[in-house]
Amino acid sequence: MRVSVDMQGAHRKLQSALSGGQEVLDSEVIKASNQYVPMDQGYLRDSALQNSQIGSGVIVWSTPYAARLYYNPHYNFSGDSNPNAQGLWFEAARAANFNHWLSILKSHVGRQM
Repeated sequence: MRVSVDMQGAHRKLQSALSGGQEVLDSEVIKASNQYVPMDQGYLRDSALQNSQIGSGVIVWSTPYAARLYYNPHYNFSGDSNPNAQGLWFEAARAANFNHWLSILKSHVGRQM
């Protein structure tokens, strides 16, 4: 007896589910991280939506001062516009939301399969 299995259909379905899951995850990461982004007029916060490649796993905050603020967590950030403002904002969001992100991703991929 010989059994032959064509996995191409399953592979395509899995790739599609994972690709869509990456888009969902990227959007959630931006949303959660922006809760910790220092803000005056919102340019830094908005730059993540303008410069990130949603679905690729690449999230970018791109302003002339983004790196200076991100890598200087000891800076005295004003809490006037965002009381959660701090450097290393992705790290703060990850610490607070990692399990939630996993849950969302598992749920999305599960629905697509």
